[in-house]
Amino acid sequence: MGKKYIISGAGFRGFCDALELLKNPENEVHIIESAPFFGGIAYSREVKGFYVDKGVHVFDSIPKDLGEIVNEIMDGQTKEIEFVSASAFNGQVTEGFSLPDLSSLNESTKEQIKRELLQIAKEGSKEDQAQNLKEVFYTKFGDTAGAIFSQIFEKTYSISPEEIEPSGMSVTSLHRLKFLDDAEMVELKKDPWLDTVLAARRKSMAPLDDLVSLYPSDGKAMKGWCDRAVPWLEKKGAKISLGEKIISIKDKDNSVEVHTDKGTYEVDQVIWANDNIEGLASALGFEFDIKSYQYGTPMLFATMITDVDKIKDFTYVQNFNLERLTFRSASAGLYSGQVNEQGHSFITCECPAVIGSEDWEKPESIIDDLWKEMKDLGVVASNAELHDYEIVRIPSTFKPPKIGYQERVDEFYEELPKYSSRVLLRDVRPFFRRTIYNESLKLTELLDEENNDTRLQAALG
Repeated sequence: MGKKYIISGAGFRGFCDALELLKNPENEVHIIESAPFFGGIAYSREVKGFYVDKGVHVFDSIPKDLGEIVNEIMDGQTKEIEFVSASAFNGQVTEGFSLPDLSSLNESTKEQIKRELLQIAKEGSKEDQAQNLKEVFYTKFGDTAGAIFSQIFEKTYSISPEEIEPSGMSVTSLHRLKFLDDAEMVELKKDPWLDTVLAARRKSMAPLDDLVSLYPSDGKAMKGWCDRAVPWLEKKGAKISLGEKIISIKDKDNSVEVHTDKGTYEVDQVIWANDNIEGLASALGFEFDIKSYQYGTPMLFATMITDVDKIKDFTYVQNFNLERLTFRSASAGLYSGQVNEQGHSFITCECPAVIGSEDWEKPESIIDDLWKEMKDLGVVASNAELHDYEIVRIPSTFKPPKIGYQERVDEFYEELPKYSSRVLLRDVRPFFRRTIYNESLKLTELLDEENNDTRLQAALG
């Protein structure tokens, strides 16, 4: 026997939860999204004749069955992405690697890092005792590498890692360490614990045969997938309401009533699949502050247009140089297949900034330095001409949790059953699409739990 569900949120989490619920053809699934579009942060916008993603959004290393779904939604208009990534640190660019590569450090420093890591491996890591992200870096990588990673984090996110909870590691690119050449790293990784801490370039590791990386090839970037996902889900039986805001949620005897700014619905269960916990609290009739415990990283986001043949064939470069502007640049125009009649395409650049700083107030002032940096990194040719650009302020991007966040979330989970036994708040912390998808496969099991408190604890993880 089927049930009626409302899913709040049309991001990738909401999409995956809908997929799972629709496996039962008797279920009625209604996705409600306050934004006027489907896809959440993956939805592309138009910039000077191009469709531009807000960051690097690729179906990276997803399970093959999910890849088949993505391909079906796109009517076969996808292409397999062979990630051509690079990272920069200390003036050195490492091809085929997207995490900080500390191998350019002097030999004595690298030997010190190695000694500290081997000592941790021998004595046992105390990472589980860390009280903040800085302590995670030190207990996981040792004092020397930990200090470097702490500096990188603060430069990238404009906040000290001492103010961030240990779980903030999940939104960073600092979860593994490389400080020697690949052969030496592979040798060290033979130790079971070091294998969980250290990294080597993909080409030196075993292939990930059960995963695939895809991107839409219809020339509309991720917008193409977002737009096509709507009729595809509707054909599967889902109802989708965009531009509709949930106002209130109230339990009834054997159901839950959801009132929006456009109508009222009576269903069996509400799946809250977005990170607006304050919005859920408001809908249930109480106030709850969670935003004060999240740090929304400010970024300047630049779209830079040049000749397509001047752009390096790569996916993205992560820049960990402490004195440079960018955090990440991507050849989004190339891998999305967008070239205009003039033979122009584009790259994107994400630049950390501090709200109120000179760069933030006058973002156009960094364009010349930014374009020079793109040449220095090899993202574009040394003779590439910048034909046009757009640079916008994004006040909040990555949201590492500040100290006290998890305690605050736990308090919310304690409050939630007092107001509704028919709302399942999803854990929105997972960052990678494959993790989100795999967790959604467990949704039916969560919903089948007889005890609501047990169900909520399982959702929290």
